[in-house]
Amino acid sequence: MHTVFLVDDDALILEELIEQVLWMENGFEVIGSGTDPAEAILRICELDPDVVFCDLKMPGMDGNELIRILRERGLKSEYVMISAYDSFENVREFFHQTGYDYILKPVRQDDIQMVLEGLSARLSTGKSQTTDEIADETDNPAFNQLMGYVREHYTERITLSQLSENYGFSRNYICGLFQKYHGKSLNRYLTELRMKKAKELLSDKTMLVKEVAYRSGYPDYYHFFKVFKNYYGVSPKEMRGYIDCK
Repeated sequence: MHTVFLVDDDALILEELIEQVLWMENGFEVIGSGTDPAEAILRICELDPDVVFCDLKMPGMDGNELIRILRERGLKSEYVMISAYDSFENVREFFHQTGYDYILKPVRQDDIQMVLEGLSARLSTGKSQTTDEIADETDNPAFNQLMGYVREHYTERITLSQLSENYGFSRNYICGLFQKYHGKSLNRYLTELRMKKAKELLSDKTMLVKEVAYRSGYPDYYHFFKVFKNYYGVSPKEMRGYIDCK
């Protein structure tokens, strides 16, 4: 489980981020949050999270200054800026400090989901990254049943809460099992299954890309396009061209 610390001077926004973002489903745990940047720096240095999400405009210290101080103190965290401001200077300074990504407010679920999937892959470097490396069976019969359901219904919406209710495991326990046996989160596992299916379907030249998206578990074509390009590094149409050349 990757760890996250959140910084925003608006307590209501912090609460929304903690409650509404699918942290656990993506293999993340929020281990702390704060509205005061100076106090947040002390806590972040103590907790050493994998990722820091912070606001840009805060009283006393902006997000870029907070990141700079943490860098100077040796923190190796990844940084994601969440801001209502998108001026060139702010964004340039953030990426100059090797920030990971910049999300505009109001935060859209699709945007933060893309960032979490990318962070999960980045932070899991060195672990199993493809479904081809995943064994069908584990030494846990109950988890094998759960995985059978996931592999059969992966094009549908599957959540930790749903699996917890169906199989009698806590959400935390399911996350732990995914990390133990597959080295990744539930959502990362689902993404890999869906991307493998999409690539397979693209070999059928008669199938529209929108249909490929739908049959791979993505009713929203534009979300499918972003996930596919983020995963493979090329668009679905470009991938189809590579397949045709083989």
